[in-house]
Amino acid sequence: MRVLIITDLEGVNGVLNFPDWCTPAGRRNEIGCRFLTEEVNAAVAGFFGAGATSVIVADGHGSGGSIRGEILDPRAALQRGTKVSPVFNDDCDVAAFVGQHAKAGTPNAHLAHTQTGEAVDFRINGVSLGEFGQLSYAFFEKNIPVIFAAGDLALTYEAKELIPGIFTSAVKEGFNKPLDASCPAGEVMARQSAALHYPRAAVLADIQKQCGLALQKYFKEPGSFAIKPIKGPYVAEAEYRATSPKLIPEVGDLPPRRITTSEHPTIAEAFCEFYGALEWGKPEGGHYTLL
Repeated sequence: MRVLIITDLEGVNGVLNFPDWCTPAGRRNEIGCRFLTEEVNAAVAGFFGAGATSVIVADGHGSGGSIRGEILDPRAALQRGTKVSPVFNDDCDVAAFVGQHAKAGTPNAHLAHTQTGEAVDFRINGVSLGEFGQLSYAFFEKNIPVIFAAGDLALTYEAKELIPGIFTSAVKEGFNKPLDASCPAGEVMARQSAALHYPRAAVLADIQKQCGLALQKYFKEPGSFAIKPIKGPYVAEAEYRATSPKLIPEVGDLPPRRITTSEHPTIAEAFCEFYGALEWGKPEGGHYTLL
């Protein structure tokens, strides 16, 4: 029984804001990375306790480097970089998420976004998806169910909406109004920094417990982790704010726009066209509509 854990940093208990905690130069980044690794260790313990034979931890925040290998549970292997885009690794039986945040525009979420602050909303055939949903569908197409997710309370609601049988663990809850397209990209994170962080010992204990229960449930009823169906062919579509050169200097200035992919036979292929060819392309041609 092989488990893959996908990690992010914004959805970790005790991570308070983006610039101090989620960037390598942030003054609290080292503590945030340690907090993330502790939550991962709790998940690893839960999975091994329930019968996992191997656990791979995918370092998924930004360009990687957020998992502290020196304190990572020695039973877990550490992966940095993607193996099969857009899936981190398909050499597993089930997948789980730790430190995950909610999708862009989510009310009462902490540090919610979809890939970048420029994104207002992302959809597949009209179904709004964040990073959790995007990867969950890509895993589903490889017959890999997602059985667990930890992050802020809004993320757990998002996960259960897509995968009703999933086990979750909420580590904090945001107090923020949803952001519409009028919010500048550079202010997205700052406007979503208010949150209540749950007691850390209780959070770690619950992550371990829920991971164990999730794997036990999978052994007994693997079909209980079915994802909300979306009928193909598949088109990805998203609205983006004007780019912030300060955040993405190599892109420069791009206007507010709607991006639409071609039709694809799989959801993963639609993701690949969107993020590989269109997201930061010049807003011209049939794939772009200026807003």
